[in-house]
Amino acid sequence: RAAAHRPRHCTAPPPPRPPDAVILSVRTFPADQEFLVGATRTVLDAAARLGTRVLVVGGAGALRSPGDPDLPVADNRAYVPDEYRAVALAGTAQLRTCEAHADAAWVYLSPPAELEPGERTGRYRRGTDTLLTASDDGRSWISAEDLAVAVVDEVENPGTERHITVVHRP
Repeated sequence: RAAAHRPRHCTAPPPPRPPDAVILSVRTFPADQEFLVGATRTVLDAAARLGTRVLVVGGAGALRSPGDPDLPVADNRAYVPDEYRAVALAGTAQLRTCEAHADAAWVYLSPPAELEPGERTGRYRRGTDTLLTASDDGRSWISAEDLAVAVVDEVENPGTERHITVVHRP
């Protein structure tokens, strides 16, 4: 004989708390601007609904050239060889997608012209919308490890600027 079951008062667990921040870091090679812009818009839309900040790790092409603020880095052959120009332009379109999104809280981090594996030093210099160069060798570079440190630093202690960049600091 089956035992009679009395209904128990059940409560559902509270919904999970939305994350404080989301990091979006996507690059395609060869460049797929439509995918990049679409993925960025989708993340911004979702984050806006949740009230979550988005840190977009974008491209250096969206920066202004040092010494010539009217020349985007994407159009400056000193920093972007022809074979990477489409990737640089896709990054610029990604930044424009962020700028057009009125409802999301976002920051766009443009790495320097060169990103390479290396040592994690935790030393970098932060700037806004103009490409920076390292003071010791004049190159615009950072190690992937120090870029990761800069990303975490920005998530944990956000600044007020919407477009930022970083560069190696000796």
